[in-house]
Amino acid sequence: MKKPALLCFSILLGFTALSAQESENDEPPSLGDLFKKVKEIKVPDSVSNLPTQITELKEAYLDTAKTVEELQSEVQQLRDEVYALRKDNEALRAAVGGKVEAKKLEELMKPREISATDLVAAYVSDMAGADNAHRGKYLKVVGLIDRFEAGTQSVEIFLRSDTSGTKVRCVVPIGNNLFIDVLPAQGRLLSRNDRRTLLSVGQPVSILGTCNGQGLNVEMINCSIEGLVEKKIESDSDKK
Repeated sequence: MKKPALLCFSILLGFTALSAQESENDEPPSLGDLFKKVKEIKVPDSVSNLPTQITELKEAYLDTAKTVEELQSEVQQLRDEVYALRKDNEALRAAVGGKVEAKKLEELMKPREISATDLVAAYVSDMAGADNAHRGKYLKVVGLIDRFEAGTQSVEIFLRSDTSGTKVRCVVPIGNNLFIDVLPAQGRLLSRNDRRTLLSVGQPVSILGTCNGQGLNVEMINCSIEGLVEKKIESDSDKK
């Protein structure tokens, strides 16, 4: 409430009091009496101090608003920093994750080398332990060829073991990229292109494939012969 309003309020109180007195005395007050009465009217301290209190409140509000604005600015700055850190973290995670995935893929593609004798010995001594160590794993089994057998769409190569009569049986799929035949009685693996000998019994060989546990022999599936590529050579009749 402003000072003119307070003054009007005081005068109104004075006139009210004079009017009440006039009603009692039935005599109209003089102008001097009115001014005297107005001077005698006291404004309560709580009302007279109101402008000062409003000013202080306004200043406090402005200070608070300024503080809130500063806090909002700091919060936004923190948000920007968190966003930047999150982006850096995502980029770092992507880079590290990519390297980890590449390393895992490389490890999966790289076979673990073991001799036919050691692989058979592991299964003979502890089948459960050998399964845990080798079954489902990509291996390169090195050994001497014991014999060949012909399958419908595959060649079976048996590798010798020095520890027992158990062999490592490797199933090698054949097709246009491995265009071969076997002559089991002669102990030879031949090219179907020109009938030349590619492998023979007693020869050392490395077989890549997945260990499939033990049956009558230790089984290797989805195999390939390391270093051997024999693609089908198309004849003129095949091209027509």
